[in-house]
Amino acid sequence: MAEMIGAWNDDSVLAAGRGGRAALPPLASGALPVVGHALQFLRDQRRLLERGYAEHGEIFRLRLGRRPAVVLLGPELARWVFKETDRSLLIGPSLAFTIDLFGPGFYYLAEPDEYQHQRQIMLPLFRGTMAAAHLAIMERRCAAFGARLGDEGIFDLPREINDLVLGVIMEAFLGADFVRQMPPTVTRDFRHFIRGVDPITPAWVPAPHLLRARRARDRLRAAASQMVRARRASPVDPPDFFQVLASATGLDGEPVTEMWVVQMAMGLTFAGHDSTTGHLGWAVIDLLQHPDELGKVLAEQCEVLPDGAALDLAAMHRLPCLDRALRETMRLHPVAPVMLRRTMRPIGLRGRVIPEGADVYVAPVLSHRLPDLFDNPDRYDPDRYVAHPELAGYLHGFGGGAHRCLGEHFAGLLAHVVLTRLFQQFDLALTDPHPAPVRTPAFKGPRTPCRIRYRRKQPPAPAGRA
Repeated sequence: MAEMIGAWNDDSVLAAGRGGRAALPPLASGALPVVGHALQFLRDQRRLLERGYAEHGEIFRLRLGRRPAVVLLGPELARWVFKETDRSLLIGPSLAFTIDLFGPGFYYLAEPDEYQHQRQIMLPLFRGTMAAAHLAIMERRCAAFGARLGDEGIFDLPREINDLVLGVIMEAFLGADFVRQMPPTVTRDFRHFIRGVDPITPAWVPAPHLLRARRARDRLRAAASQMVRARRASPVDPPDFFQVLASATGLDGEPVTEMWVVQMAMGLTFAGHDSTTGHLGWAVIDLLQHPDELGKVLAEQCEVLPDGAALDLAAMHRLPCLDRALRETMRLHPVAPVMLRRTMRPIGLRGRVIPEGADVYVAPVLSHRLPDLFDNPDRYDPDRYVAHPELAGYLHGFGGGAHRCLGEHFAGLLAHVVLTRLFQQFDLALTDPHPAPVRTPAFKGPRTPCRIRYRRKQPPAPAGRA
């Protein structure tokens, strides 16, 4: 690994940088006056990164604002970034553009001690003991979704998956009464809220998507604040997790503020929602576009869960074809296409200097398609992990190190349940044959409309009857 990465924090490189002989990482071509690469980054991140990689390899620079933006590609460099987080790199400063939506004290934006305090509060949600309760919620909501669809018709995949996932996450994390008391516009508001996570457009620009995000934020905050006040006036017993948040104390031992609870509730829902929605949407699309792979998944379902048998945690671990399909979707369509860190001091790297205050980008959107790692990288091929299981270790769509996504296993379980029940109950076909990703730069789920035609499967005839 050391040979691949080179001279990290090399004193001679840093000294050369101070003396003017070592340069920044090379700049990708195509930067425009004033805006640099920003418009290209917004329009087509992958194509821009491909150009930088073709010109300069795994390390290069973009012009995305006032700070140097350094791109590091490949799994080895990604592992180093995750390892160095909280040392020479920090998350919070690089994500300061989200303060307007979440508030300055939320999770990764908070000071390190407060961040760890919030992380410890959330850990009980993701312990293995909660998996059975979460599975029951997922099953019930999937059943209600299937019943609502009826026997045949057309639905818009991104919108329906958005609503289903949001309902599961809010109930599993915050409680059934939280879902009931949110305004009827909650799913639309959350879509607008998430689209406001934009690392390129300055917050002061009156861009329509930012204005919609702020209005949605204010409606969601008002509804959540009302529920916090109700819970503090009449606590539920035994306490659910929302009650735990409402009754929490800060590092100083004092009760947390109402806004702290609201920020945690909204941020927790956000953290699990958009990535899971995008991953599920692309997984459905990938399987429908590759009927041979879908056939393998369906055959596996029939073997493990005959006649629509009840799902349990053990069954979820006996679906390797579905596991591989989901892994390949994560490779080809990482819904967090880039991840950000901010350098806290200069870093010497392969004869170059990444200066203090630079933004460092890890880019699964391209790292997952590097031809030196993945044979025929643009091909959807879940069986590649059978012949080469080590390839799974090259994927980093959920981050890594101490900050790896807490909800990874929850998201995986939800994906298994939704895909299993959806394909068991319905024959599906893409009406829009060429789905495209959303235009926002932060998350890349499929864009609406992406319509699916469906017909409910007929149950098999009883044995002995024609």
